[in-house]
This record gives sequence, structure tokens and C-alpha cells, in this order.
Amino acid sequence: MNNNIFAKNLLKICKKAQGVVISGHINPDYDALCSCLAMQEILSQNGIKADIMLEQPLDSTFDYLSGKYKFIYEPQNYEVLITVDTAEPKLLPANVMSVKENAKFTFNIDHHQSNKMYAQNNYVQGEISSACEVIYYLFEKNFNLTQTLAQFLYLGIYTDTGGFIYSNTKENTFKCLANLIKTGFDADDLLLKCFRNKSLASFEMTKRAFNSIKFYANGAIAVSQLRYEDYEQSKANLNEAKFIVSYLPTIQNVKVGIAVSEPKPNDFHVSLRTACNDVNVSEIAKQFGGGGHIRASGLTLKGDYQKALNALIKFTKYTLEKKS
Repeated sequence: MNNNIFAKNLLKICKKAQGVVISGHINPDYDALCSCLAMQEILSQNGIKADIMLEQPLDSTFDYLSGKYKFIYEPQNYEVLITVDTAEPKLLPANVMSVKENAKFTFNIDHHQSNKMYAQNNYVQGEISSACEVIYYLFEKNFNLTQTLAQFLYLGIYTDTGGFIYSNTKENTFKCLANLIKTGFDADDLLLKCFRNKSLASFEMTKRAFNSIKFYANGAIAVSQLRYEDYEQSKANLNEAKFIVSYLPTIQNVKVGIAVSEPKPNDFHVSLRTACNDVNVSEIAKQFGGGGHIRASGLTLKGDYQKALNALIKFTKYTLEKKS
């Protein structure tokens, strides 16, 4: 389905629906949150009221962005569910899954190559930088590009491209960004708020993550671990411990960075990153039931933690050896 048909169909159904709700994945990052906010703004411009459902209240990191907006957490009856930046149902919050089971119409808008096409209507562009960029082109003919909407889209694109340094940053990405900046919002101020809003808990978790780093395969693999006791002692949440995975591939000779987080007992979230053109970390993630992008992917570890981690490191080493 081309973008014009998909967009028109979504708007047509939403206008007639008894209740529309938007959601992203659990532990939302900027792309997921900004995609939700952008979709809500676009629907509002088209005369459609839509709620945004989150698993739980956002942490203070997002206060400057989300303080003006209302989110819901309790499942309600909605005819339409729109999910953004979410590759598969298991990544949706439990309360959203409850809504999905009863929704008459479901839409899925995403940019992950590993997307499972789980909705009735799916629009997935795996070659595009971010869900926010997908939304920009998908609804380009159906919105008024206000400063508010431009800021949502800009921040989602900026963070999911690592500040425009990841390989998912294409020519069209910059064309999109140029149009967003033309609205006149203060991009410098927006990014300063984004990067100067780290909590003390986030700083503490960064220190602990740095101290935990171990190297494997002659320095080609770097692994950081944040265990449950780290979260308990720092009073941090998962979002406050995400920075480290982006740092690992910047270390000289490191080809794959692996960051393990245990925000709840025996609940291990693993992020994979690479800066190498000949390494596809999504292949590694898929081997363990995860997925994502060529340069950035994720998975969860199950069973005996140390055995699972050893298996992950072993397969990562094997993947790198195949490339050499």
C-alpha cells in the first residue's frame, strides 16, 4: 500500500471511529514518544481526537517535552489503535495489548526491518532513519507543518540517527530536516534541553556502566552490565541507563558494543550497537529472538543469565570471525 492510500485510509477510519489511541514500545525513547506526539498533532489538525497510552508515567528526562501533554495508562475501549516505532507485539505495553485485542482497526507505522507486520494495516519503511521521518513523508500532504509538529519530528530523527552520524541518515533525511527547520523553531535550544536534562541517577548509572565494561575477542567486543542492584541503589529506571550502548562502539578497535540492563530481577534487556559497515547486529539479535536495525538492535536474555550472556558473546565472536 503506497503512502497516500495508507494515510487517507487511516484518516478516514479515524474520523468515523469511536475512540482512537496511539502508542509506542515499552520504555519509549525519543523516536517512540515523539512519533506518538506527532501523530496526535496530525490527527488533531484533521479534526480527530486521539489519546496517547503509555505503560507508566515518563521519567523526569522528558519533563521539558512532555510536561504540556496528557497521557493515559488505563485500558479503555477504542475502535482504532495506532502503534508507532514498534516492531512486534511483545514490545507493546501490557495495557496497550489489552486495547489491541478489542480494537476494530489496527495500524502499525514503523521503520524497523524486523517488523512482524502484526497490525491489520502496516506501513513499514525499513530504509528510513526513524519512525518520525516515516510519519513526515507518510502524512506530508495531510498536515500543516507547525513549529510544534516540527520539533517533535526533528527530535525523533535527531536521536534515532545518533545526531545524524548513523548510516540510516540519508539524503532525504536532510531534506526532511531542512523543511522542519524552516518553520523557525529553535533547534539549538531543543537539543540543549534534550542533552542537558540528565538526572543524577542517570549520571550514577553511567559511572557504574563504565566501570563494568569488559572486552572480548581481542577487544572487538565490549560488554557493559547494569544489574538489578545498580538500579535499586541508584533509584534509576531503564531510560536513565541507555547512554552507555552508544558509547561502546566509539572505543578504539571495538566492533560490537553490548549493553545489558536488569531493571527488574531476572529481566535482562540487551542493546547491540556497531559502527562497522560490514557488521549487521540485527543478525546477532535475531539468533536470540530479538531484532532491529543493521547498526542498532536489541533482545532479551532468558534462562540462566551467565550462560545466556556467554552464548551471546560466543555468537557475536563467531559473527565477527566470519567477516574477517
